[in-house]
Amino acid sequence: MAVRPPIHRPVGRRDKREADRDYARRRDPAIRALYASARWQRARRHFLAQHPLCAECERQGRVSAANTVDHIIPHRGDTERFWDPNGWQALCASCHSRKTAAEDGGFGNARRRS
Repeated sequence: MAVRPPIHRPVGRRDKREADRDYARRRDPAIRALYASARWQRARRHFLAQHPLCAECERQGRVSAANTVDHIIPHRGDTERFWDPNGWQALCASCHSRKTAAEDGGFGNARRRS
């Protein structure tokens, strides 16, 4: 007879949704406001229309649709850097997650200094 996995997660373990909610709560409200602004939404749409392919995938010889505008150098709340389109690149979700995790210390990586 096959052993069935437990129905509930072990006590004390958090799922990804809980961790994401905690991260969003800790994130600086001023930075959240920048990303939520109508100005950013317009700039993002315009940039992705001009750069529809993931820059990182292109560098690796792949073709993938971009869905994220990435700040090449993290802005860390610096509004001048945040709004400078010369510091942006179009990335797919996978490449953006990989880059952000490497920079911000996700997945056990050490946080990089900028």
